[in-house]
Amino acid sequence: MPHRRKPASEVTPEYEDAGLFKNKVGQIAVELVPQTTRNSRNDLVVRGFVQGNIEIEVCFAGRRTKEIGPLEGQLRALRTHAVSVAAKMGEEKPDIDAVRLPVMIEGAWRPRFQRDQAGWETRSYYLFAARWSLRDEHGNSVAYGAPPVVTPTRAVD
Repeated sequence: MPHRRKPASEVTPEYEDAGLFKNKVGQIAVELVPQTTRNSRNDLVVRGFVQGNIEIEVCFAGRRTKEIGPLEGQLRALRTHAVSVAAKMGEEKPDIDAVRLPVMIEGAWRPRFQRDQAGWETRSYYLFAARWSLRDEHGNSVAYGAPPVVTPTRAVD
C-alpha cells in the first residue's frame, strides 16, 4: 500500500482539521477513565463514557496533542488517588470504569469498524476532540484545544 501521508511540514491546520472533523462538531459531556493508549500517529486515545454507561473512545489528535499534558496529569492523579484510598481501606484495586473524570468535549463523531474473533464487524465510535474543558485544582473550568479551522460542508442526519 502506498504511503499517503503528507510530510509534516506540509500539513496546515486547515488540512488537518478537514481530515479530523468530517462530521458535524458538537459539545458532549464525557466521563473519561484513566486508561489511555497512543496510536501510530502518536494521538492520545482515552476510554470514556457518555450518558452514564455508553462506552466510547476519545481521540486527541494532531496539533492538539501538545495541550493534553494537564488532562493526562489529572487522569494519572485520579487513578493514583483511587488506588491509595482503596489500599488504606484494605480493599482491592478499584474497578477502572468506576474512576471517572468529567470533561466537556467539543468534537466530531467518527465511526470505526472492528472485526471480532468470529469474523463479524462491529461498529463503534471515536469522538475526535477539538476543544475540551476540565476543572483545575481550584474548581475553575479551564479550556484547551482549538475550534476546527474548517467547518464540514455536508449535512449530517
